[in-house]
Amino acid sequence: MPVLDGNFEAFVTNLGKYNEGQLVGEWVKFPTTEEEMQKVFERIGIGSTDEFGQPYEEWFITDYECPVHGVYDMLSEYESLDKLNYLASRIDEMDKWEQEKFVAIMEAGCDEASDIDDLINLTYNLDCYDFIPDIHDESDLGYYYVHDAGIYSEKELGPLANYIDYERFGRDIAMDESGKFTDEGYIRNTGDGWNHYFDGTRDDIPDEYRITGSGEEQEHDSTITVLIVEPGKEPYAKEIDSGLESLQHEVGGYIQAVYPFEEPVAIVCNEEAKLEGLPLNRALRDEDGDIYDIVAGTFMVVGLTDDSFGSLTPELMQQFTDHFKTPEQFAKLGDKIVAIPMISEEQQKHQAVEQKDFEMNMDTSGLAVAGHIGTWHAIDHKEVDGHTFWLMEHDTHGDEAACIIVDERGKLTISDVYDGFDEHTVDLLRQEVMPVDRMPDDSISVDEMKEYGYSWGGMLPMREDAAAKVMQSCTVYRLYGDNTEGMVMDTSELKAHAAQGGIFGVEKVEWVAALERENPLKAAEMSMEDDYGMIDGIINNGPKEDKSAEKGEKSSIMDRLKASKSEPPKEKPTPHKERKGELEL
Repeated sequence: MPVLDGNFEAFVTNLGKYNEGQLVGEWVKFPTTEEEMQKVFERIGIGSTDEFGQPYEEWFITDYECPVHGVYDMLSEYESLDKLNYLASRIDEMDKWEQEKFVAIMEAGCDEASDIDDLINLTYNLDCYDFIPDIHDESDLGYYYVHDAGIYSEKELGPLANYIDYERFGRDIAMDESGKFTDEGYIRNTGDGWNHYFDGTRDDIPDEYRITGSGEEQEHDSTITVLIVEPGKEPYAKEIDSGLESLQHEVGGYIQAVYPFEEPVAIVCNEEAKLEGLPLNRALRDEDGDIYDIVAGTFMVVGLTDDSFGSLTPELMQQFTDHFKTPEQFAKLGDKIVAIPMISEEQQKHQAVEQKDFEMNMDTSGLAVAGHIGTWHAIDHKEVDGHTFWLMEHDTHGDEAACIIVDERGKLTISDVYDGFDEHTVDLLRQEVMPVDRMPDDSISVDEMKEYGYSWGGMLPMREDAAAKVMQSCTVYRLYGDNTEGMVMDTSELKAHAAQGGIFGVEKVEWVAALERENPLKAAEMSMEDDYGMIDGIINNGPKEDKSAEKGEKSSIMDRLKASKSEPPKEKPTPHKERKGELEL
């Protein structure tokens, strides 16, 4: 019975025909020869010309048939045909035992392999794995080690062999060796490191495995100069390869070209950007200036030649740099979408330098705040424990948008404020400025957390290792760059969030309480005093007012802020905002 169930095949497709709406291709069985590959190219039209006399030169792969588990998921639509043939040839040249071993390694899950280059190198590193065929479970493994491995003498074991629990013995062996059972047999890693014989370049592929020929390899020598437009940034010119793969790399997926301008240019964008939830970027407007579409994700403005994309002329480069210069964000106002200019990241950095000596006052207006679109003006202020905070209203939308609160330097502190400096908001601000004896993680500061995009200083930031320790005594949150958070319910969530560049937080109040439990002297004095003065063991202040609140299920901090409808302080009316959920700035 053959080890490989089926053939290694790829459906090679004419890219030019595909872009014209035709699926013209052919299944190719690997390994193959250069001569056979050239015949396939002829049959699918590679080298022929279109109605304008331009040759079809590019291909891609629309599907695979892979007889080895896990290989399919490691192959892309733009794999080198030479690499595919190299891999298939290496597998085809193996004897039956080597093929069984290769299949078992892949079925067990090979951590070292993630792409075709790794798969090729795996064929040279089979000695890094031990393979025992026809061992399919713990009982088989235990019996093999007792009777067939030559480790134990059956003669010395004598009748004791009849009382061995092979399944339990085999289970312990598999756990100790980190071995895996597969349809082919038992496989384990020896622990030896791989030798990387193949460096991934075409020059490193032996001549006998190459099938595209020197003239057919999809190497693009020509480059084009295009305008790159990223969300939240000013556009910039970039020289890129003219090939399809390069265009797709710039926009992060399948490309779509649209032609909204009279000039000989195209907008090349990600075809599935909106489906994938990529951030909205720039608006497209009609002759009357009304928005009829919004481009999502990074896009390019490219020039047009007679048959393809080309470089922008200097004049067109300047024209569309100016056209798309100002980044935009979008809000829903009633049933209408409006575009609101925003300052770019470059302008934010410049503004940060200018604002080092800036101080807020009641006359402040036109303030741009990181993380929010448009500009803001001050409508109220409040001093909290020696720090002044400012309630800001949107310059353009006023009562249509929620307020925000910034500190003395105009830095965002709290978003989505509807009831001004109400009791709950002031409590959050007290936590913002509350001192702590030590941080839960010295490797990250509150300022770094705010630069990351989470603005409330009542949360203390942590990285993964510190979060795992703090989680033993406190509630830990996942912090996100859009100023939101989510409670960590299980330690397994820590690694996943950290792998995406995320950080964690613990509420300052809860952290301070945890520190107090570590310091009973401080806890005793704090329970009696009405402030957070020096802890000297002498109860020298008045009794502390009981401000404890009933504890229920813990909700998101910002959600609690939005949900608060407390009465404003009697001594001063506080601005109140009717909630306008359809407009979030």
